[in-house]
Amino acid sequence: MKWSITKSKTFSHCQRKWYYSEVVASPTSKDPIRREAYLLKQCKSLQAWRGTVVDQVIEKFIVPQIKVKRVPSEAEVINFCNTLMDRQLAFGKEAAHRKLGISKSKSPETYCAFYDVEYGGSLEENKIEEAKREATDALLNLLRDELLNDIIRQNCYIVAQRPLFFKLNYFSVSCTPDLIVFNDEAPQIIDWKVHSFGNADSWLQLGVYAVALTNVKPHNDFPVTLQKTKKASDIRLLEFQLLKNKKREHFVSEEDEADIYDYIFKSCLDIEKIAGAGSYEALDINQFQTARSPRFCQNCPFKKLCWSQTKSPRLQQLLFGDE
Repeated sequence: MKWSITKSKTFSHCQRKWYYSEVVASPTSKDPIRREAYLLKQCKSLQAWRGTVVDQVIEKFIVPQIKVKRVPSEAEVINFCNTLMDRQLAFGKEAAHRKLGISKSKSPETYCAFYDVEYGGSLEENKIEEAKREATDALLNLLRDELLNDIIRQNCYIVAQRPLFFKLNYFSVSCTPDLIVFNDEAPQIIDWKVHSFGNADSWLQLGVYAVALTNVKPHNDFPVTLQKTKKASDIRLLEFQLLKNKKREHFVSEEDEADIYDYIFKSCLDIEKIAGAGSYEALDINQFQTARSPRFCQNCPFKKLCWSQTKSPRLQQLLFGDE
């Protein structure tokens, strides 16, 4: 079983959603239900899409410029962002991900699917403009902060969106930090957030990243300084709320580190207790509970599959109303 903090949170909110996402969905299966689950899994809200685009702009355009000791201009970044958003909007509005022969690997920069198109048939233009405006605001806040110039001045080596894997007992743990900054001292992990609401604390997520970085077999391009990092408490952690233009530093103590290991292991056991190592063919959908609250179902991409496979009319009414 492969564990990540995102999968853990999904399982705690709705076991059924985890089942569709992690067991049923398959891009290669000829089973129509498994194929449909995979296509539905691709659907994002406009808010989630906006955040994904910001991540892509940072990874694909800003980080390569920082690596050559240059902060790109605001105009360059916004132009790259708008072009990327327009291409993905054109793809997503047509639900092109459902066309034969289309795959993420063939269209990595344009591939996009929207929840509103899947369930409502279209996107609202005012919401599109809001998503574009917020993506622009988030990127401008990053460019106008001293963080990028500090990375250049300190001659840091940076790695964006690099998957980290390690074993905890017989469980496989994975995570993908937004940015890892290496210098002569301890590494720093930076997590971008693009939220227009609240100020969610990402301490646990960053703590998992820190634990992973101390356990991972270094990638070939990781500097030797990583080998000196033996404890998660040595790693500096930064949460950057890009829309709110707020930064928050986090710290993991040795006691916290032990708690994080316990959290991961307990979560793995909770999932294993229900799903085991069973395959799609061996598992029954009724082993997995639906969400405890209907609010988790309102924007769930698997709603139509879950509805069609849920036997209880009363449960259907509770979860989905009169749809």
